[in-house]
Amino acid sequence: MNASEPTGAPGPVSVEELLVREEIHDVLKRYVRAVDRADAELMVSCYHDDGVDDHGMFRGPATEFAEFVCGQRSRRYEATHHFIAPPNIRVSGDRAYVDTYCIAHQISAPDDAGQRFDYVIGLRYVDRFERRAGRWLIAHRTAVFDWTYTVAIDEERARSFGPDWSVGSRDRLDPWYRLASRDP
Repeated sequence: MNASEPTGAPGPVSVEELLVREEIHDVLKRYVRAVDRADAELMVSCYHDDGVDDHGMFRGPATEFAEFVCGQRSRRYEATHHFIAPPNIRVSGDRAYVDTYCIAHQISAPDDAGQRFDYVIGLRYVDRFERRAGRWLIAHRTAVFDWTYTVAIDEERARSFGPDWSVGSRDRLDPWYRLASRDP
């Protein structure tokens, strides 16, 4: 199989392939929600049982990566937001090759001097999805980092949320979990 991009215009896409692409896109959206809510169980559900993740500072089983990201390391950040672009997906039988652009904001917990930072990262998730037992999940992921910068947060200008605001959290107290647990 040639790993290079096709040079000609793509042909028509079948309804079946559109459904595959949407299933893959749903997995990608579930993954970033899992990261932003520090939900290891949800993150693991995005990978096959033998799935592998290569994030540079971590290379290994996806189950261990989820614990790495959502465990002790998650306390370094008060909030994270991962914004993904529509993925580029190429389906080939029971495999799909996916390139998803992402911009991540990671708001640090205050340091010893009380300073918080926004670590901004431009990256891509370069994934091999596989369909096994009828489900499309990540078999192998490589996080490709394109750029980064850091912004010190000016606490004098930062806006606080009042007591009547719904505020997100990096755990299962986040309002999403209350909504998702309701019967439709």
